Amino acid sequence: MNRCLGWAALVMLGILLGVASSSHQTSKADDPAVDAANVEVVAELKEIKTQLKEINEHLRTGVTKTIAVMNP
Repeated sequence: MNRCLGWAALVMLGILLGVASSSHQTSKADDPAVDAANVEVVAELKEIKTQLKEINEHLRTGVTKTIAVMNP
């Protein structure tokens, strides 16, 4: 009885490992066009980061800049 249970457990383990490994997909490299778009996005994010740093510096110093627009 113990032998049967051992073989059944071993078979079930093999099946579970087979199912788990069959769903794994290998990654593929992106197209160069996608990489160029990513470079543009990264450049925009860096610009936003510098702008946020400037805003934070102004907020910490307490210096405010007011723009008043008057309609004629």
